[in-house]
Amino acid sequence: MRVQRRRRPERLIMIILLVVLAIIVAVYGTLWVAQRPVHNAQKTAYSLAVSKGKLKTTTAFSQYNGTASYYVVTGTSKKNVPVYALIKTKKPHQTTIVKQSAGITRTKALRKVWSKRNPSKVIKATLGVYEGQVVWEITYLNQKKALCYEILQYATGSEIKSIINI
Repeated sequence: MRVQRRRRPERLIMIILLVVLAIIVAVYGTLWVAQRPVHNAQKTAYSLAVSKGKLKTTTAFSQYNGTASYYVVTGTSKKNVPVYALIKTKKPHQTTIVKQSAGITRTKALRKVWSKRNPSKVIKATLGVYEGQVVWEITYLNQKKALCYEILQYATGSEIKSIINI
């Protein structure tokens, strides 16, 4: 007479838990690898802002990709003045420092776009350099879900360029 072996439910549960754990580790690892270039860019930008831009503190980071790419670092100068450092990503890393009080705020730039275009969703609002002048670039989706750009002069908030329905 043969004796049938029963599978233990504990063994099945252990296998399921190991598979779930492996999936979680794989997803976390993939996300970590995908974020590494952004973290490296941020670290580089902060370092350049302190060394080339003479910033005392750094508080925020973004990237601008127009005709040239820039790291944009928010911080304070050595005289405790709130500033933006716009650092060209290619060597020799030309750096432009502008006082935050010298232009319109991000909020005012967004309000201008909201009042004029009524976007369904703002994707990004970042500082950058366009044709040699400091600008706010606002990327958004209009009511038809088409991609649009508004480029506003930093100093005055006047519209420089508008690209609609891409």
